[in-house]
Amino acid sequence: MKQKGYSKQERERFDPVSIAGMQTKATDILHGTFRVNMKLEGYDGGSCASFFWYRSDTEELDIEIVTPGTSVVNDTINYTTQPSVNADWSRIPGATLSVPLKDTMDSFRTHRFDCDLSGSLYYLDDQLVHADGRGVPQGGGSLQLKLWADGNKWWTGIPSESDVYLRIRTISAYYNVTTKATRGDTRCDELCIV
Repeated sequence: MKQKGYSKQERERFDPVSIAGMQTKATDILHGTFRVNMKLEGYDGGSCASFFWYRSDTEELDIEIVTPGTSVVNDTINYTTQPSVNADWSRIPGATLSVPLKDTMDSFRTHRFDCDLSGSLYYLDDQLVHADGRGVPQGGGSLQLKLWADGNKWWTGIPSESDVYLRIRTISAYYNVTTKATRGDTRCDELCIV
């Protein structure tokens, strides 16, 4: 995936930022374990690599890597169960864990989140880093992977002037669905290759 470099001239003209993303066609994904082995390359400013399950703004499980740059949360990995703020915009304790990047993201790392009726668990290279017992998804959603920047000082900050690449080695998802399978459904026999 590629986030095209965003020049000073583009910034001054308020041009749109070129970003990338993909998501499952299925929107009935519920509880399961979701993993991606990926790395980031080429950034010299704001970018966010996000791997997440999404149903709505109040039912979302996120792993977001924010590159070094000009934002409030730059140079972090953020593990979040939405909602992460109350109606008055005050933070919900334990909804987000923001971890400083201890090393660059230019080597392949495995990011994972699991969710079931007891809550959500977030992992980096098979090490548990965050657990949240609230915000358990109640309905089906989709699995998404995005590389983006929006200039927002609270998140990505000024977009990277150089091209940013999100290299993906593998994506694995083992999950239940909210829809009832019909007899003879062959979807279970299909293998998806990315």
